[in-house]
Amino acid sequence: MLAKLVVNSTRIAITFTIVSVIFFALLIGILIHQWFRDTEDRAAASAIAAAHAVKINTGWIVEVAEQALHRMDLALGPDLAPNRNDTLERIEDALAGLPPGAKAYIISPEGRTLYTTDPNIADTDIRDREYFTAPMAGADFFASHLMISRLDGSQIFAFSQPLLRQNRVAGVAVISFKADLLGDLLASLALYPGSTISIVRTDGMLVARFPPPDGPVDLKDHVLFTEHLPRAESGTYTTISPVDGIERTVGYVRVPDTDFIAVASVSMAETMSQFWGDVRSVLLIVMPIALALTIAAVGIVRLLQKDGRRQFELEKALETNTMMFKEIHHRVKNNLQSMQSLIRMQALPETVKKDIESRFAAMSAVHEHMYRHDAYAALDARSFIASIVEPLVEAYGSPVALEMDVAEMTLHHERATPIALLLTEVVTNALKYAFLDRTDGKVAVSLQPLHADKAMLIVSDNGSGFRQDQTAQGMGSRIIQAMVMQLEGKSSYTVRDGVVFSAEIMVR
Repeated sequence: MLAKLVVNSTRIAITFTIVSVIFFALLIGILIHQWFRDTEDRAAASAIAAAHAVKINTGWIVEVAEQALHRMDLALGPDLAPNRNDTLERIEDALAGLPPGAKAYIISPEGRTLYTTDPNIADTDIRDREYFTAPMAGADFFASHLMISRLDGSQIFAFSQPLLRQNRVAGVAVISFKADLLGDLLASLALYPGSTISIVRTDGMLVARFPPPDGPVDLKDHVLFTEHLPRAESGTYTTISPVDGIERTVGYVRVPDTDFIAVASVSMAETMSQFWGDVRSVLLIVMPIALALTIAAVGIVRLLQKDGRRQFELEKALETNTMMFKEIHHRVKNNLQSMQSLIRMQALPETVKKDIESRFAAMSAVHEHMYRHDAYAALDARSFIASIVEPLVEAYGSPVALEMDVAEMTLHHERATPIALLLTEVVTNALKYAFLDRTDGKVAVSLQPLHADKAMLIVSDNGSGFRQDQTAQGMGSRIIQAMVMQLEGKSSYTVRDGVVFSAEIMVR
């Protein structure tokens, strides 16, 4: 018999070990898959958040450019003479606040530079540049795509507007920005290495990018313009960059009131590299734990067997204790009923005997409810209150209709006796005094929760009512007050078309 038990224990241990290893491996696989999806989601969230930052920065650049161009136009005056001292001072004031690297130009209709903040200006023909031709053709405000400066070879983009005098274009005001101004913004976003941020015109032309590309880029045939922008003003996707061939998660958002799209992309290679590094770190921790769990499996099974025997012993002890506890409640109930019988034998007024009997009956009902329902910690409110109130109505034999509205809730066993006595006194008062010589009486009992531990108890009747200042403070009234105090509550009477007793009481 012992050998068979050992064999069975070994089989159980081996089975448990195999199942544990399989379950553990499956769990690790599911967790790694979930981490992978979470990593992708975090990359997308980082990309769209960075795109929103680029959107804000782009809106600021456009607004700065528009305001500076407008102030330059006003500073020039009607004669468009930028080289006068007073005009130069006004132009310098108008250009205050431009970011470092920004340069301003005033170009004549012939393409000649009349004024500039660029100290390295040279005689350069810009008549083929869109930022010159578009305002000369009537565009109110123009934003260029990414360009290579003919002065120093740097990557720039520019904003321009026509200078109108006497209903004709008397020149063009231009402000150019270094494309690498996005570098500081990218550094502040703390994205993975290999990430980029860009500003793109709605016609697909790249305006600025950091890190910078080799030159101007046309993206109108890229998935951003062919698939994603037609569906939504903002979003994320993963693709191979047409600029450098690197796979990235891209976030984009249209910049309101402009012709720009703000774009940010997070390198998937760097993202996944960190992910697999994290997975390796986790596995270095998890694998020894898995080995230890496997070694411990047999011991755990043996402990479970020992615990099972102990559990059986505890269940037997609990069964014995339950029987003893029920017997105690049964005997207490019987003793209370014996005391009721003794009271009936005493030469006391019937009303006094009836009051005392009802109070003993209430306490007896508490113990009977406990041992019949095995409810030693919590009692069902609905059945418990019915077991108290319904016998009272039957005992008085009054033609009274009983209405009960008790919520589905539980009462702590230590609150049961004071609730039973409180209900007994209040309902008894209604049955004794509210319906003298009446056959249409109605008593309503309600218990509704106020919050986790407190409830509202309401007992109402449609009887004749009473004046509280004329009501003697008898034993019943003192019991009511004492029970409400014991239940840590407060109570009140309202007399209107009968009597309404209300009490906020603790039930748990």
